Order: sequence, then structure tokens, then C-alpha cells
Amino acid sequence: MIVLLFLALASSPQVSASSNVAGHYEAVTETEYSIDLALRSNGQAQYKFVTWEADGSAPEQHEILSGRWSQSGSQLTLRLSSGQVATYTIVPCLSHQEFGQSGCSQGLSLVNTNISERYGLKRFGLWKSAYLQRTVRP
Repeated sequence: MIVLLFLALASSPQVSASSNVAGHYEAVTETEYSIDLALRSNGQAQYKFVTWEADGSAPEQHEILSGRWSQSGSQLTLRLSSGQVATYTIVPCLSHQEFGQSGCSQGLSLVNTNISERYGLKRFGLWKSAYLQRTVRP
């Protein structure tokens, strides 16, 4: 009986969804701005924000915000060390229309945040990097 319960829990969608959520996510923008989110399987989370001038007139600016993430069903919550919070919906097929492409891939859609507007989280979705096609930035 205990073995059957263990097997049922191990194969439940909640367990497999959680392990599938960990990884790197990124915003796809046509601006001089990038957002990368790393969700580690140990619960650690880290945003990396990079800005640059298109004409190369200034050095890139980098900023990192760290914290922890947790999942409840299709909702993902990031709690930063600063006390700021971002809540996302985990979307198995987040449309690529936001960046002018057809199709979709796994991503995160922001539901709510108290993280400063200057980070652009409300402007861009985040897609799991492993499923995006790479293009080289000039």
C-alpha cells in the first residue's frame, strides 16, 4: 500500500510540473534590454537585468536580484531577498506573438508584482530559454 502511494505521488502532475519549471527563462525584446530569470531546483531564484546603448556609447549595465521561488499548482511565486515579490502563472504554451513569431513554448506570465517598474517585468513575458531559437545580437 505504501509503495502504491509513493508511486502515485511520484507520477503526479504536481511533482513533475515542479521539476519541469526549474531552468532559465528570458524576455524576448527588440530593445536594448534583457531579462533573464534562473529558477534552480533547490528553490533559489535570480533575475539578471542588462541594459545597453544601441550605438555602444556606454558600457552595459548589469543588475542582479536574488531570492527564492515556490510553486503552487500553476502559480509560481518569487520572493526576493529585498522583500519584493513577483507572482507568475506557469503557461505550458505561451504565445510567441509578443515578439512577432508564430508558435508558443513554456513560459511565465506575470500576474502581480511590487518590484519596481524600471525592471520591465510588466512589459515582457518570460520564456523557457531551452525552447527558444537563438539569434545573434549585432
